[in-house]
Amino acid sequence: MQKGLATRYAIYEILKILKNHPISFEQAYFKKIENNKFSISDYKMIQNVVLNSMRYHLLINIIIKKYTNNIKFSHNVYFLLLSAITQLLILDFKNFAVVNSTVELSKDKRIKTSPNFVNGLLRTIIRNKRNILKYKINFDQLPSWFIKNTFSWNTKQKTNFLQTICEEPNMHLVYKNKKYLQKIKLPIIKTTSFSAVLKESLPIKKIPGFKEGLWWIQDFATMLPLYLNRNIKNKLTADLCAAPGGKTFQLLTYGANVLAFEKNKLRVKLMQENLKRLKLNCKIEMQDVLKIKEKNKFDLIILDAPCSSIGTIRRHPEIFFRNTEPNFKKIISLQKKLLEKAVKILNTNGILIYMVCSFLSNEGQDQIINFLKQNKNFNLMKFSRESKIIGKSFIDKKGFYFVLPSKLENGILVDGFFAAKLVKNDK
Repeated sequence: MQKGLATRYAIYEILKILKNHPISFEQAYFKKIENNKFSISDYKMIQNVVLNSMRYHLLINIIIKKYTNNIKFSHNVYFLLLSAITQLLILDFKNFAVVNSTVELSKDKRIKTSPNFVNGLLRTIIRNKRNILKYKINFDQLPSWFIKNTFSWNTKQKTNFLQTICEEPNMHLVYKNKKYLQKIKLPIIKTTSFSAVLKESLPIKKIPGFKEGLWWIQDFATMLPLYLNRNIKNKLTADLCAAPGGKTFQLLTYGANVLAFEKNKLRVKLMQENLKRLKLNCKIEMQDVLKIKEKNKFDLIILDAPCSSIGTIRRHPEIFFRNTEPNFKKIISLQKKLLEKAVKILNTNGILIYMVCSFLSNEGQDQIINFLKQNKNFNLMKFSRESKIIGKSFIDKKGFYFVLPSKLENGILVDGFFAAKLVKNDK
């Protein structure tokens, strides 16, 4: 298979896998490229097309329906056209290259579709491109499970969500030390005294300070709960479900005595590599948090619990793209068990910070309200409102840290996130 066709066939395969299987983009991506000898530019193209195909698939579905009723969104031809239309309309690739390669791929026996149909449809879309670009999606076209879980949203929240979820996420750097950030010469938007967003994306290894281990990548909304609670020097701290490691790195730079727990071998390896690059020391226990021995007690516990990850929808558009919804029954049950484990290993007067990269109430606020009802020796501590950093909008009336995927006034895109701070009292 020719080089151009090979990359586009890889795109087709990854999209088909992600539509039908509950795995992450990273898992599908590496599964399909690990045995292929693609160039760096090919890898970037595959990643770019797949991610944007998923981000814009609802809009492209509308376009496809406008011009044909002969395609189901499970057919092979759908994944071929989804990729091609994304290249034509969203990424503005050259028309002839996209059409020719897509028509050639349609002849592949593994795809089995009509080259004439593909050619005709794509050329029709090109002719009507100006009008098509005016199309927009409505909130009620989002997955039904999501609509059900956001029934209380007002019009403004719905509009803001739709306006930003398809945008490419910012690259947000968190520095080990204030002085490192002060020396950066790239165009940035400073977010805190320790962090900034790059105005222009660069390959990670080409960002100044990478080799020296001066910074790591972590979303602004994700780093703030610990930033607002950084008076933790020498506190004996357990970071549960620690990978990919951003919060562990924060804890270490704030002076906490950290023991990290992570059961996934590959994620542990990645954490260890990052710790080495950052020149930070931390013991990582590779085991299931639910099986931690309860004789050891901690002053501070960070529980970044497994969740639907809906707050990271820009980074993981497969959440909306795939056929199946998150298994909320399983997710919420696991979150509850992890909270119960945290109770048993937290010292009296110790603090538990519960976090999820989700803004859905069943994974956040409802989970904590139910926890407090069942654990009378715990109280909710309100997050402080540092108006110079985040304003009042990130902290709700109850004192929860709550952020929807959004764009701030300075243009920074933030992920959706929830956090609650709890203190354990005497019984």
